Amino acid sequence: MDARKRRILGTLIDDYIASAEPVGSRTLAKKYGLGISSATIRNEMADLEELGFLEQPHTSAGRVPSDRGYRYYVDELMQRPMVTHDIVHRVRLAFQAPVREIAWFIHQTARMVSDMTAYPSVVVGPPVSDARLGEIRVMQLQPGTLLLVVSTDSGMVENRAVSLPEELSFEELGWLAKEFSREFRGIPINELKDRILDPLSSDVERYHGLWETLLAWMSEWRLSEDRVTLAGPLNILKYPEFRDVSKVQRVLGFLERDDAVEQLLHNTVQDSEHIHVIIGQESTVDAIWDCSVVTATYQVRGQVVGQVSVIGPKRMQYAHVMTTLEIVSEELSRALKWA
Repeated sequence: MDARKRRILGTLIDDYIASAEPVGSRTLAKKYGLGISSATIRNEMADLEELGFLEQPHTSAGRVPSDRGYRYYVDELMQRPMVTHDIVHRVRLAFQAPVREIAWFIHQTARMVSDMTAYPSVVVGPPVSDARLGEIRVMQLQPGTLLLVVSTDSGMVENRAVSLPEELSFEELGWLAKEFSREFRGIPINELKDRILDPLSSDVERYHGLWETLLAWMSEWRLSEDRVTLAGPLNILKYPEFRDVSKVQRVLGFLERDDAVEQLLHNTVQDSEHIHVIIGQESTVDAIWDCSVVTATYQVRGQVVGQVSVIGPKRMQYAHVMTTLEIVSEELSRALKWA
């Protein structure tokens, strides 16, 4: 594609993203000072339509981008905004909390991304069934009540407030937690319930019932696993493309299916180094052919454990969304490293 066509295509898509109205040659000539006549622009737009980069919804209307046009825009023409300190600070601040667990991070991330982009946001958390026991710790909340904190090798953290057994002091329970961690570190969480406590020290065996309770709690994680968090689904109603009730029903129906969303995002991500964009009919899911999906991965200790995604109209603010997800995924990975 020559430089003039590139400029016209990029300018037209920028205008359509901002206005949601088909763009005509006169609009481009008057608003953007391209230095060429309206007739020349019209001829170039006709060529771009013939090449498959533009579409004309009605014969008397201007042009709109096709899926191919959006793809070329995202890959070749779009200018990414500079990352500001204020945005990074806002994201880092959002991940601060005295006691942090994976569910908190996931929900916080989904809400924040939806707020920052004004589109529905989906975050897929790490698979609990693949995690291995890292460490068990106890924290005293108040006399007679403690917080039992269990972390995994992938950085996931779960906690539960429990009553301190009458026969144990806080110090004794702390020691027992260290013994249990030493004995079972590295064992998959979903196998813990099938492990025999022996050979543990006789001191630990004295509290067999206590550890059976702990094992039962941890075995519930796999059964109650809720990996997909959706935030701001009704944001989709803000955009004129979705005034059609049937379109909204298709998109919201898809977003309500956690298994389908998780499968789509999993299939989208081929590596951990880039932001991934699916536009319209590039998706294998016809319910979201009117949408684009932008996805980033996040990591714990160098291992990809989940995805952060935005789903919106094809007329999406791609540059803003991609920059936002890049920052969020980096800061989420950083936060989980220390969780």
